[in-house]
Amino acid sequence: MPRRLGQGASGQMMSLRRRLREQTRDAHMSVDALFGQHEIATREGLSITLQAHAVALRRSLAALPSCQTFSHERTLRVMLAAIEADLATLGVAAPSVDQVEVNDNDIHPLGLMYVIAGSRLGARILLSDIKASSDPVVVFATRYFSCPESDEMWKNVSTTLKLWTGSEDEENKIIASAQTAFLWFETAHRSVQKARIPA
Repeated sequence: MPRRLGQGASGQMMSLRRRLREQTRDAHMSVDALFGQHEIATREGLSITLQAHAVALRRSLAALPSCQTFSHERTLRVMLAAIEADLATLGVAAPSVDQVEVNDNDIHPLGLMYVIAGSRLGARILLSDIKASSDPVVVFATRYFSCPESDEMWKNVSTTLKLWTGSEDEENKIIASAQTAFLWFETAHRSVQKARIPA
């Protein structure tokens, strides 16, 4: 008899957090590899990273359901404002809004926030790299990676996952939404890189 999606090899139920980690691992590695190509301590590397994050966050913001039991809309807006300020410091334009297209109307916000908030776990390492840059302009473009609101968002997501008691169907929707969010970051990165390549 095949085991349920939420069961481990031993037949015990896996937590939602573990399911998210295991079932999005490949997508996570793919996104890390894309962004890992860039030296974040340089203007070009940091600019590409910030622009791609802006596109992905705007798409996530547009996809959030209008009615939610928990809302991270304000935090996303604060993060986007921080990106725009950092790009201005770097002398780089923010990505145009018309790059954002959302036709996914069945996104679970917890899946989105798991990816966005989880990406902040590595922000401290990236922040230290930025601050160690030999370029004084780069050193001052740290608003996004030091954004305190995003740390609070991860705490909220972690608490929600820890207390999770929802159905398996909802878990599957959350996991699918997280996979979609990783895809948005990958697509955002590719669109930013393509826009920077001279015709």
